[in-house]
Amino acid sequence: MAERVTIEAAPRTVLGKKVKQLRAEGRLPANVYGKAIPSRAIEIDARQFARTIKSAGLRAMIELKVAGETEPRYVILRGIARAHGTGEPIHVDFFQVDPERPITANVPLRLVGEAPAVRDLAGTLLPGIEIVSVRCRPLDIPDTIPVDIAPLKGFDSVLTVGDITPPPGVEILTDPSVVVATVAKPRLRGQRGG
Repeated sequence: MAERVTIEAAPRTVLGKKVKQLRAEGRLPANVYGKAIPSRAIEIDARQFARTIKSAGLRAMIELKVAGETEPRYVILRGIARAHGTGEPIHVDFFQVDPERPITANVPLRLVGEAPAVRDLAGTLLPGIEIVSVRCRPLDIPDTIPVDIAPLKGFDSVLTVGDITPPPGVEILTDPSVVVATVAKPRLRGQRGG
């Protein structure tokens, strides 16, 4: 399951061009919205947001605790506006998800183990696709999906998306015939590519 992080927020009453003052105080203006949920203007601590995103990543499930609300909101980062396009964040959009309703997400694959064709036959591991599309409940999104490369015993062996065993509650949507990894024969010394 993906790491869940918490961000504290407060309702935002400062709107429009006056948000410059918020930023000067180290606060980051943000909005939280969702399907059939009215948009809500909030503000968060800019340093806490930067630390959270640096440690958990842009795809983390965030537990947003808004002051004055009894229940946390489960959100994902939907957009970041940056100063001059690449600088410090100046505004953030969060998308609120229903923790019980499945969503689609992209999850990286992590090759694990050792391929006998690499170890015993001096082949070269050739990774294919690195990310798969999955469908699951938001709180079940894995950080990565491990793929055991031990079945790659010869140069004709191929691992495909269909060979991956997803974690419980996760359905892989990517075409099962897409190649995840293969092993190439070793090149002979002095052989030229062509």
